[in-house]
Amino acid sequence: MRDISRLRNVAFSGLLYVLLALSGTTDSMAQIEATPIKSGEEALKGVKALRILVPQLTAVETTPGVTKEAVETQARKILQEKLPALKVDQKAITVLYINVNLADFQSRLGYHGNLGVELRRPGMIMVGKDFPDSQVQEYKITLATVWAESVIFTGEVFAPTAVRKALDGVLERFVEDFRKANP
Repeated sequence: MRDISRLRNVAFSGLLYVLLALSGTTDSMAQIEATPIKSGEEALKGVKALRILVPQLTAVETTPGVTKEAVETQARKILQEKLPALKVDQKAITVLYINVNLADFQSRLGYHGNLGVELRRPGMIMVGKDFPDSQVQEYKITLATVWAESVIFTGEVFAPTAVRKALDGVLERFVEDFRKANP
């Protein structure tokens, strides 16, 4: 719950930055020309810094070796090694949200889980613009998911290894897409 309120604070901070930037222009908000994003690469273009956010695992999901801190540390290490120009900073408005869910079983299956990674950037919602000829009634700023990837995994022995492999694979795809967008 605390992570959600921090995410709202980040979204509000992003709104303030956008409003401050717009207040320095001569155009009013009604005159903003919003162009749609045409590709996944375009959605990642220009990201200079991000914040890693991993929600606390619930008691049911807690498995020895799989902690919020371990996932966050691994993600930070991968990004610093593979994308050294990308700054990982707790003050950044752009958020890399990493969610891990695990379920233990006392059977041959061992455990199963899923890992989801989303990049959330400040985005503009045009209220009332539901059809091409609709009028925009108002503009709202929020954090919007612009890149997402998830994976389901199972294993018999050691959940932390599976989580590390899953995170490595998903972040490798993120790094590849990020490099295409920011050559």
